Amino acid sequence: MYGAVVNAYRKTSLSIIQEPEKAVKLLFEGAIKELKLAKEDINEPLKLSRHIGKAIAIVGELQAGLNFEKGGEAAEFLNGLYSAIIRELSKVKGKEELQIIELSIKYLSELKKIWEECVLNSSHNQENINDNSSKSLKTVI
Repeated sequence: MYGAVVNAYRKTSLSIIQEPEKAVKLLFEGAIKELKLAKEDINEPLKLSRHIGKAIAIVGELQAGLNFEKGGEAAEFLNGLYSAIIRELSKVKGKEELQIIELSIKYLSELKKIWEECVLNSSHNQENINDNSSKSLKTVI
């Protein structure tokens, strides 16, 4: 069993190294998942704080992956947005802040959608499409 786990980890790690664009998508999905779980556990402070903490950590990873030299204004914008999401999520203590969770899900879902449309779709069709917008988005990470 241990060998199977190690092999699965190696496959995943190698896949992420070969296709970092997919890693960004996975980070978006992970943050959104944790925020949805936080909504479900809004009345259970321990679970709520665990999910919020994980979401904040994931958004922090998205922020840490920004390339300001190549990403320019887009990277600056995302840095500000990620900072705001982290700052607001750190205020969540219960039902009163449910709107913060919902707004964070909305922003991250929209960013994930844009990422999939502009970067992942162009990666699959790279031979056929010369799309400057997807190239500029890739330079952000």
